[in-house]
Amino acid sequence: MNPAARTLIIGVINVTPDSFSDGGTFLDPEKAVAHAWDLVDDGADVIDIGAESTRPGSAPVDADEEWRRLEPVLAALADQRPKARISLDTYKPMTMRRALDYPVDIINDISGVADRRTLETLAKRGLIYWAMHMHRDPANMHKDPLDGADALREVAAFYDKTQTALMEAGFAKDHIWLDPGVGFGKTDRANVQVIQQALAEASRFEIVLGVSRKSFIGRLLGITDPKERDAPSKMLELSFLFAGVRGIRTHDVARLRALRDLTM
Repeated sequence: MNPAARTLIIGVINVTPDSFSDGGTFLDPEKAVAHAWDLVDDGADVIDIGAESTRPGSAPVDADEEWRRLEPVLAALADQRPKARISLDTYKPMTMRRALDYPVDIINDISGVADRRTLETLAKRGLIYWAMHMHRDPANMHKDPLDGADALREVAAFYDKTQTALMEAGFAKDHIWLDPGVGFGKTDRANVQVIQQALAEASRFEIVLGVSRKSFIGRLLGITDPKERDAPSKMLELSFLFAGVRGIRTHDVARLRALRDLTM
């Protein structure tokens, strides 16, 4: 099988006022739902919905405010049921449990893993758990970022430790997605190195990568406007398709779909 055939395209919806690329654009629930349909039409296999910005230096949002932003969007999608899986981008166990009343298929946890009781509940319900590596937290992750060999060792240990913990909580191996957390507490050099490492591990783990519009691309290539980083993002994402990663999280779904179609 062509490696790209297994790769899912994950479209992003930020129901936030302050995300780095599109903060405020989809804070209104009707606009968020309309964008979800646009992403499906463009070819998204998964819609990843988040209600708290995790850009460097961002302030945390409490669980009630996060849910206030999320619930009307999830409710509307439950009624309309688009032909795509729904991923919930949250690290809060309360939000994860609240989402069980809605057609959520995937939990995207930037903090790694939740508490054991929450994990067991999610595993019994058959959800996929997408765990990401992050050095420290969004407010502090770039004060002393990981570099070089330290980043590679820590991410490699994260893959093994997290998969073991999730399997012990009841998740099947193919329901455990692992994300190296490009841009989350790593130097620009380390970001490039952990991408290379992740591609080498794509045959051993269900790897998910997200580099779309990220600031390290802007710094390396001198592109200040996040939306102008789509072209170099796509070139990186093309390499992810060749490696057969499980998923690619992106803002520009249509162009990634076009690239995937060419490789299949």
